[in-house]
Amino acid sequence: MTDGHEGVGGPYRSDDVGELVAIGPGRAKEARVGNELQEGQMTATQIAGDISPKLLQVIERAKRDPEVRFLSLAHLLDEELLTRAYHRLRKKAAAGVDGITKDEYGVDLASHISDLYSRLRGKRWRHQQILRVHIPKEKGRTRAIGLSCIEDKIVQSALAEVLGAVYEPVFKDISYGFRPGRSAHDALRPLNQALFAGEVNWILEADIEAFFDNIDRKLLMKILRERIADSSILRLIGKCLHVGILDGTQVIESDRGTIQGSALSPLLGNVYLHHGAPQSAIQLVGLEGVKA
Repeated sequence: MTDGHEGVGGPYRSDDVGELVAIGPGRAKEARVGNELQEGQMTATQIAGDISPKLLQVIERAKRDPEVRFLSLAHLLDEELLTRAYHRLRKKAAAGVDGITKDEYGVDLASHISDLYSRLRGKRWRHQQILRVHIPKEKGRTRAIGLSCIEDKIVQSALAEVLGAVYEPVFKDISYGFRPGRSAHDALRPLNQALFAGEVNWILEADIEAFFDNIDRKLLMKILRERIADSSILRLIGKCLHVGILDGTQVIESDRGTIQGSALSPLLGNVYLHHGAPQSAIQLVGLEGVKA
């Protein structure tokens, strides 16, 4: 039995995401967002106070049952969600390979969103090539950033909002990177408390080199399938991952990694770290031999 609602994935059962539980709209108004947000990434206020009742149902279901596997999520990618994702983009959002700016896309926005929604629902949407630019860093080095087209950024951001509803409630409280309402300063507070209380004797700092570039996509999709059974959502995520990169005149195809600069990458990275490294963070960075 269905309740008549449809979305990108077609009809869905009303009991797929559980009953509606009210959450106050001002719940996270005072939360700081100290991380540098990726293009289209949500703030804490947007996650807790400016989302649809249908997404609130998903959040509450994920809180109640961290092991639940969601059967139907694609219907959440409706025109309202896509429009909200457009407005999350920065005013001066960089254009992608098609050269279309946010302002240009916003002319007759309702028509553009309606067309995008129709292509998503009809499985006719295709992610365009990503434009790679190189940002200067210290010591003459550069950092590669991928610029997606405005329309693709909208889809990435909308997908990140849906996946955030599924995964944010189950992420570890000790996780701070690219989390809404959290910053590096928030991570330092419990560390300072532990130090002053004499609970630790040493601190280990480790960096996962080129993390986003080296994510195993097959493992990532396997991890996602453990919580998500909606093939339409998984298909869209795959399209955001398996896309060519235009670097100058060269088109690069890769079977690893996610694109830095994508609104979806930080969320996928956190999912990968949370579920893909069950042994420990020490094993993840290759320090199994370190003794306390």
